[in-house]
Amino acid sequence: MKRFRKIISMVLAVAMVATLAACSGPGTSSNSAASAAASAPAESKEAAKKDITVGVSLLTRQHVFYNNIENALNEKAKELGVKLIVQDANQDASKQLSQVQDFITQKVDAIILCPTNSAGSKSMVELASKANIPVLTMDVPSDGDTVCHVSTDNYKGGELAAEYLVNNVLKDKKGKAAVITYSEIEGCVNREKGFTEWIGKNAPDIKVVDVQNYSGDQAKAADVMQNMLQKHADLDAVFCVGDPAAMGALSSIKSANKKVKIIGFDGNAEGIAEIKKPNSLWIADVAQDPAAIGETALQAAVDTINGKTVEKKIAISPFMIDKTNAK
Repeated sequence: MKRFRKIISMVLAVAMVATLAACSGPGTSSNSAASAAASAPAESKEAAKKDITVGVSLLTRQHVFYNNIENALNEKAKELGVKLIVQDANQDASKQLSQVQDFITQKVDAIILCPTNSAGSKSMVELASKANIPVLTMDVPSDGDTVCHVSTDNYKGGELAAEYLVNNVLKDKKGKAAVITYSEIEGCVNREKGFTEWIGKNAPDIKVVDVQNYSGDQAKAADVMQNMLQKHADLDAVFCVGDPAAMGALSSIKSANKKVKIIGFDGNAEGIAEIKKPNSLWIADVAQDPAAIGETALQAAVDTINGKTVEKKIAISPFMIDKTNAK
């Protein structure tokens, strides 16, 4: 018993210092657009071979992106005959830990996490593993040894943004660009890397002159953009790793009466609305597919429970939205 209490205390210590996750931050809206999974587990419409219960801890219900994931999970659960227990961590690491402990007590067959923090969730995965319960993650990876991680191919998304910039804005492959990143979140860092590395390889005369962090805070993104404009008066474009960053950047660019072009990332409804406006500075967005993430994660969980092998990482392909296909 003492040993168990010691383990729990250690887990709480790790979880309480966890940084809140999600590249977009809470309270924004998103648009679930259809795209294909790059490498999903084989679709199986057969019912689960036994009565299966899966516990799900969402990062938050305050973001439509995660609402769309939850809706997809529920629909897929009906198709497969699986019972879901869905909880909202509300971006609280200690709350998510408590939910994982409850799932273990309830003896669920698998746990799907949208971690509040990659490092902080490691001990949660270890607790579940000791109880012989497989853990899968969605959107945000865990540092723990999970069975499978399902997320947008974030690096590819960054590459798509860079390619779009060159093909549609800086066609002579010369100019200056900046990036507003979210350095606390691995997926967002991969978006940044995809963008900067594609530019470096394919358009080296386009200089990425500034990269600054907004930590998922739209107001901070506005301040970051203001600082960038003061430092780089001749900036041509900015790539924002989340739509809240793009919204903040847009406000500062307009206030400064500049013409810096914006490419965002998420496919949120408010971003698409901006893209559709005449002469908009927000010219494009890299769109995610939350429905495919949810469906794929639950299918992988059921396949794991039924003894099938699933891929360690499953990437859902992003795609570009601009005026030509914005709805």
